[in-house]
Amino acid sequence: MMDMTGAAAFVTGASRGLGRASALALADAGVDLALGATREDLLEETAEAVRAKGRRAVVCPLDMADAASVRGAVEAAAEAMGRLDILVNAAGVCPRVSALDTSDEEFEQTFAVNVHGAFRLCTAVVPHMRKPEVQKTGGGRIVTFGSVAGLRARPGLPVYAASKAAVHSLTQSFAADWASLGIRVNAIVPGQFDTDMGAPLMNDPEALAAYVKKMPLGRVGSPGEMPSLVVYLCSPASSYVTGALFVMDGGLTLQ
Repeated sequence: MMDMTGAAAFVTGASRGLGRASALALADAGVDLALGATREDLLEETAEAVRAKGRRAVVCPLDMADAASVRGAVEAAAEAMGRLDILVNAAGVCPRVSALDTSDEEFEQTFAVNVHGAFRLCTAVVPHMRKPEVQKTGGGRIVTFGSVAGLRARPGLPVYAASKAAVHSLTQSFAADWASLGIRVNAIVPGQFDTDMGAPLMNDPEALAAYVKKMPLGRVGSPGEMPSLVVYLCSPASSYVTGALFVMDGGLTLQ
């Protein structure tokens, strides 16, 4: 049920962190990968790691804030792979700025990447996922990355939180709209993970200790703990799952 040999996926945010971990886990499950992010040099490193697992990998750099770049990257990925069964959107930005200190530019950039970019990316893959060769092998599967910040307010993250709440809503709206098209759409909602995006907290021992103290599991997440959920949501094992928000936060939102 977890074997996806022959499927092709486009993974954004694949240069590092949870996006890279997701891409490598999908490669282990037999998936060929198109990899998107802004840093082409880091994407090449991920591509080499995928190829070392015996899967195909192509690099499709993109700017999530630019509509033409997003749509062009999707078309390049589809052409290189010959099909697109899976989209995993792990790309995003996280400004850590209070509401009163947030500039118009910071607000607009955050929504351009996290919300507009996600919308354009998801809608651009739909025509490829409706093709017969995809529909015959389980249909299209989209996994977006939200955040517990979009479920529960935290100081210093108002714009990021609002953007991720929008991503959660888009995920469920897409799921409702596209179920009849044979496309399942789900979201993973991470808490704190030891990644580059989480570095500001990870590098502040006092703040990290206070954060961890509130968590039932008493620790932050490792990037290696995320991919099994990504693979599940992209695999036939989750064929009856759509429109779900899967929280992975060490129990933080229980408090």
